[in-house]
Amino acid sequence: MNLEGSSSHANLKTAFEAEAAASVMYRWCAQQADIEGHPEVSKQFTAMAEAKVGQALGHLEYLSYVGDPASGQPIGEASDNLAAAKSAEQIKATELLPDFVETARGEGLDEIAEWIESQIRANTTHVEKFAASLEEL
Repeated sequence: MNLEGSSSHANLKTAFEAEAAASVMYRWCAQQADIEGHPEVSKQFTAMAEAKVGQALGHLEYLSYVGDPASGQPIGEASDNLAAAKSAEQIKATELLPDFVETARGEGLDEIAEWIESQIRANTTHVEKFAASLEEL
C-alpha cells in the first residue's frame, strides 16, 4: 500500500495521535473520578480509554506500511520497531523537548521547564534501553 506523502497518510497520523492522546486523557480522568469517589465514572473512562487504544492501533496498522508516525522509520518486525522507538525517543530528547524547556523558562514557567527536563532524562534512558535491546537481537 503506497500511502507515503498522501493526504490519507497525514490524516491517519493525525487520527492516530488524537486517539492515543484521548486514551491517556481518559485514563487520567478515570484516576480523577476514583479520587473523587465516582467508581462508575472511572469505569466509563477506563472503558473509553481502552476503546481509544483499539482505534489508535487500527490507525497504526495502516501507518505501518509507511513507518513510525513519530520517526518515519520502518516498523513491523521487532528489530525495526526497536530502531524506530529508539529514533523517536532520540528526536524527543534532542530536538523537540529542549525547545519546550527554553520556551517554558522564557515564560517564567520554571516548574514546567523542570518537568520537561525530567522527560528529556527519561527519554534518554529509553534510547539507551532500546539500543541495548536492539543489540541483543
